[in-house]
Amino acid sequence: MKAKPVTKEQIETALGKFLAEEARFLLGFQKEADGVSHRLFQKSAENVALFNPTFSTNGALYLRRIFSKGMKILLLLRPCEIRAYVELIKLTQIERESVIAVSVDCFGTVSSKEASIDLPEDPKALKAALETSDKLRTACKGCREPRGVVGDAGIRLDASGALVAVAYNERGEEFLSLLPGDAIDSGALLLSQPTPAPVFQTSMDTFSKDMSKCIGCMNCRDMCPVCYCIDCVFNGDEYVHKGDALLNQVTRTGSTELPQGKEMFHFIRMYHVSQVCVACGACEEACPQSIPLTKYFKGTSERLQGVFSYMSGRSFDEEIPYITFLEDELKDAED
Repeated sequence: MKAKPVTKEQIETALGKFLAEEARFLLGFQKEADGVSHRLFQKSAENVALFNPTFSTNGALYLRRIFSKGMKILLLLRPCEIRAYVELIKLTQIERESVIAVSVDCFGTVSSKEASIDLPEDPKALKAALETSDKLRTACKGCREPRGVVGDAGIRLDASGALVAVAYNERGEEFLSLLPGDAIDSGALLLSQPTPAPVFQTSMDTFSKDMSKCIGCMNCRDMCPVCYCIDCVFNGDEYVHKGDALLNQVTRTGSTELPQGKEMFHFIRMYHVSQVCVACGACEEACPQSIPLTKYFKGTSERLQGVFSYMSGRSFDEEIPYITFLEDELKDAED
């Protein structure tokens, strides 16, 4: 793999060169007076930020159903966002020809629900601050891949705290060509390695208790980057009865809990996204009731993906297990 040591200023200049051409866009982060947020740039990458330590949404949410010809968009996002983008490619929700995906080393995030936390901008100082923070999100504490090693290219932090741009394929080399200097072999660079993430533990013993707080708003579904169905079964009344169907159910049973089908909704959604879930925790971030959804979705999905030796978003070429048939693929799986 080819790589170039870079500075933030050189990356900003490269992004400006990319956006100078017609029909070019950049989806990344912008530094603002009150923090950092997602921004879709065109023409100029003013105040672009490489790192966003506050999580509100997964940026892949804004990419679903992009099939524009003649347009090109460069992504400069966290690894979990690029991994979600990769899964959406496999699910035919995005036209890959239009995109260059660059993942940036992530040191973890705090929730956007938290009061404003003063964190440094320098990447090495930011990394140190987040590693010792007691505000780190649950999803980030057990992240499987916080490094910028997914997508077409990555922005990595080396052992000294300097930035390095690395290309993983031809699209990544296109991004690298925008940066000054000659590319070298990435093996010559000492890139920082993450602390191994703990095995995420989940428990179904408290599932009903946790889900009892659900108000049925379905924010978790709407903000999940890989829960993409336009015609969701929960938009009808097959699982959640309404009107006369609701009254008829009460007539048969004597009473019914409201809102209905809370556990059923989460079980079906968990089943639906389990093999493509990137464990970003966007569902929990969107929940107004602060239900610990990450505990269940991340714990369940990673165990299921482990059965198939699959990691969502790791590779463009690794096929999603449930849309691929392999004879005897589960012969060694435990019951």
